[in-house]
Amino acid sequence: MVFGSPQGGPRPLEEITADIGRGIEDTAETLRWCKKHLHERRAADALRLVQLNLACLAIALDCQMEGELAKAETALDRVWWQAHRDDAEPLDTTPVGH
Repeated sequence: MVFGSPQGGPRPLEEITADIGRGIEDTAETLRWCKKHLHERRAADALRLVQLNLACLAIALDCQMEGELAKAETALDRVWWQAHRDDAEPLDTTPVGH
């Protein structure tokens, strides 16, 4: 879970926007990794996570644009970061903040 502000509300707009940008960058990096590893089963798994991440990022961005920061933060809590790994370790499927 991503931690909210000390007052218990959603994080500031700047932090949410930064996390959306970070999610987009992470997704792009994962897609580049998949392109280089098309022969690996993990590429298909990573692409499925990219699909889910893009949906969550789209929801987060939409909510952020509407000023619904709590909803945007909730959508970001469902993003799986680093859907790829260039080493032999299994995919890290831990949601951000866990």
